[in-house]
Amino acid sequence: MLTSPDLMKYNNKKTILEIIFKKQNIYRAQIAEMTNMSNQTITNLVKELLAENLIKEVTLEKKSKGRNPMALSINGDLLTIGVELSVHGLTACMYSLDGSLVECVKHDLAEDNLLVLKNSLNQLTHHVENRRILGMAISIEGIVDEVTGLVIKSRDIGLDGVNILSELAYLDLPALIRNDVNMLAETDSKKHNEKNYMLIKLDRGIGAALVIDKQVLRSDNNAVGEFGHMTVYGQEEPLKCKCGRTGCLTTLTSQTYIESTLKMPIDQMKENMTAENYTNHLTLYADYISRPLSNLITFMDLNSVILTGAIIKVFGNEFETLLYKSVSEKLSSWHAFKGFKVIEAYDMTERCSRCVIDHYFLNWRK
Repeated sequence: MLTSPDLMKYNNKKTILEIIFKKQNIYRAQIAEMTNMSNQTITNLVKELLAENLIKEVTLEKKSKGRNPMALSINGDLLTIGVELSVHGLTACMYSLDGSLVECVKHDLAEDNLLVLKNSLNQLTHHVENRRILGMAISIEGIVDEVTGLVIKSRDIGLDGVNILSELAYLDLPALIRNDVNMLAETDSKKHNEKNYMLIKLDRGIGAALVIDKQVLRSDNNAVGEFGHMTVYGQEEPLKCKCGRTGCLTTLTSQTYIESTLKMPIDQMKENMTAENYTNHLTLYADYISRPLSNLITFMDLNSVILTGAIIKVFGNEFETLLYKSVSEKLSSWHAFKGFKVIEAYDMTERCSRCVIDHYFLNWRK
């Protein structure tokens, strides 16, 4: 635990780093004016940041006589690592600070995915040379304790009960771990004007994240957003879910359920069905989703809902229209809901890399 003087030094150092990150090419005197720190404090802390290869000095103007004034900028050679763990496999990528891809490692799921993860990270970090790695962020499908790093439930990835952050401590890198939908919401929240919304991923499973006052909602139980396990009542013979209960939304509208029921991939439905039958199926799926969703929109007073995932990508605008119609029919007249937005494509490892940067330079107080 940091002592009071150490904590003050840490906060001052991080404040300087945040200002340099936001402003770029800023002089020491300007930082002193913005922070009310003494010139000597600025000099000492900047010297440390330079020694740590976090910042660099740049010449913005050249004088005819005397020493040129040196501005401060973030070191562009800094690196980040983003990792995606999903039912589709493992992808680990290294990025430069500007977002350009340096190296990427991909693997299918294996019997020991922890070993695959470690080997992948060892490979990425082996040839770094003198470039500094700011940290890494990991996205995983399932329920995870984002504070301790303990994986509580990881679907078919096989990491239940594994503390990922503890297992990777040997790398001596700052590390973050997030549920995949939370990661999407956390790196997406600054893009939207709405303060309160929900992000839903309709894929092989169904997950969600709630953003309230532009902050991702979390709980001590780490299970906020288990939208796929909300009960859809009214089924004559509700199906049993992997969670042990019956009637969960995921047993009615997940990609896994649809494909197992229809005996075909979802991207083949349109060509193998009549137009009427295809629309009827989409209408039914939209109705199932709208039942719990309309209640959440009303209860949380949500402004919008963001949709992503394989189902949204394959079913497209027709499904989005049907879902909006079904939800709207179930809302009261005073609702704040403005409609749906769609994230059609994203690179999760790039999102993880962005999360590292945001937390290191901007969200370090949290």
